[in-house]
Amino acid sequence: MKKKTPARAGLLYSAVLILLISPLLLTCRNEQALPTQDEAKSAIWEKIKTANDKWASGDPLGFMECAAPDIIWSDDLGAQNRVIGYEALKIYLEAFKGQIPPHQHVLIDPVYQFYNDIVIVSYRYQGTFEGETAAPWKVTSIYRYADADWLSVHENWTEVKQ
Repeated sequence: MKKKTPARAGLLYSAVLILLISPLLLTCRNEQALPTQDEAKSAIWEKIKTANDKWASGDPLGFMECAAPDIIWSDDLGAQNRVIGYEALKIYLEAFKGQIPPHQHVLIDPVYQFYNDIVIVSYRYQGTFEGETAAPWKVTSIYRYADADWLSVHENWTEVKQ
């Protein structure tokens, strides 16, 4: 039987340590666990409902509560060429203060697409003003999960042409 030399024993010891510690290092990455699809749906839909409820009550800035710093917004009202960034969106939406009559609304037929930390939600917004049904809007919202929160990175509002 060969006698172990100190160098050989040190090498063997290092190899065993690497084998034991490697799996621990791989599982200790600094990544946050993504919510389940049901959790994501619930959290995102709550944000969408809250923002739209505020809009229908005359507060356009409800959408700022779910906007990411790098949000891109487009709509058929005045942002056909896009509004880019949180501060620009805030300025754009502030212009609607006092311009939105309070009204009833429903959010119809949400459809979700999941792509890891990105969720795309398509739905329809139907407003009713003083008993009169307005033209519906089709909406696409894209949310990204970061820092334990879902924030909108893209909003597209298009009036449905009748």
